[in-house]
Amino acid sequence: MEGAMGYDPVAVAEALRPRMIDLANKKVLLAVLAGTKQQQDLTANRFWADVFRSKIYTKAEDLKLNPFRREPAGVAAEKLTIAGETMVTPEKCNAAFLGQINGCNLDCWYCYVDRVANSANHEFGRFFSAEEYLTQFLIESRRNQNASNPDLCLNILRISGGEVFIVPEIIVWMVEAIEKFKLEKYIYVWVDCNLTTGDFYWKYLTAEQREKIKNFKNLGVCGCHKGFDETTFQENTGADPQFFNRQIEMHRRLIDEGLDVYSYLYPMTTSTEQLREKLAAFIDRLRQEVDELAPLKMATPPIKVYGPTATRLTPARKAALENQHVAMQIWKEELQKRYPAEQLALQPHQIPAKTR
Repeated sequence: MEGAMGYDPVAVAEALRPRMIDLANKKVLLAVLAGTKQQQDLTANRFWADVFRSKIYTKAEDLKLNPFRREPAGVAAEKLTIAGETMVTPEKCNAAFLGQINGCNLDCWYCYVDRVANSANHEFGRFFSAEEYLTQFLIESRRNQNASNPDLCLNILRISGGEVFIVPEIIVWMVEAIEKFKLEKYIYVWVDCNLTTGDFYWKYLTAEQREKIKNFKNLGVCGCHKGFDETTFQENTGADPQFFNRQIEMHRRLIDEGLDVYSYLYPMTTSTEQLREKLAAFIDRLRQEVDELAPLKMATPPIKVYGPTATRLTPARKAALENQHVAMQIWKEELQKRYPAEQLALQPHQIPAKTR
């Protein structure tokens, strides 16, 4: 799995998968966060059963930095039906309920998850079915449905990690569970993906299962690019740099699958040399190889130093944390050169996933 240029994340995923999934009982391994450094970063009233937590998407300071800002809150607000409300606002969809798949095929230094909760470690894991996951979401959603603080209202169910696409069955199992209880109009599902699992989605799901996911209207997939060129990809993950190109290929393939695909770029770099040229080249490559409008559906959120991240900092990585803000500003400027103001003003969910 380890080569001269770094490890092979697809091979890592294959090795981890048997420890992360119980096919006979339709269960996947979720991370137990209790006792980890990550738990210290969590708010007590948004952490449940030692496993589940909520994620607040839009904060005032983030809005200033990043024009993505309202996803998945924006798309969920437009799609969902919430009893007693004639119009659903993004504020009511700003918090997502999530469990973290225990197991990841990448080793990103800035990850906010402890390694023990990301390595298919059963000591820090517990198997859950989609129905058990959904039930816990419904309990907490109901408990907080009348909360005066909108950050406690839970209308988005997020399947996160770790890496979800190592065990893509959880996506179709969740869709089936939601449909079984006739909740498809009331829950928006947001699925994270690191775009480095190769053909797992097609290898481990049948055509019929993929069709069910595609036809579930309240679902978005968010792929996370780990660099804007081969150098930054390897700096951030330690993986073989060729998988930077594989991320772009998988991004396009998920769009071709008919999914509603969004993306993140964490523009971390230890050097600002020729930074504008490199970011511009990445934007243009996305336009050519993924979709003309793909950069408009991409976020550049800031990496923050959480407990697990702090243990991995080096001088070079501290420099990358500073440089990301320079990169984010350049990103916005380069988008402005390529797209008209009316397109830049749209929210990502208002941009078509596929234009060709």
